[in-house]
Amino acid sequence: MTDWLAAADAYLYSISGAGIEDALCDACISGRVRPALAESLQIEPDLVLRTSEEDGAVSEIYCGVVTLAGLRYGFECRLFIDADGAYFVSDIARFQPLEWRAGIRVAS
Repeated sequence: MTDWLAAADAYLYSISGAGIEDALCDACISGRVRPALAESLQIEPDLVLRTSEEDGAVSEIYCGVVTLAGLRYGFECRLFIDADGAYFVSDIARFQPLEWRAGIRVAS
């Protein structure tokens, strides 16, 4: 099985020095991606569930679409936001292509 997440992560690191987890955090928390990625990456996150912890931390689950270099991927991820505002992706449960297009060109 192809590891779509690793491929997307490697591509993002090659063009910006940041990976898919950084991009998902930025998009889910602020609604934007880093300027260095804006031309090749769009993320449309939808907050599905928010759970507050007793210590003030928050866990959020997002589902949505990542469009990277014209390829669309569906994703589901969980973010953890500490009481002091620090945040990270704690899990990426799903990251897979949404559509395929293939073609064959024949020389005339």
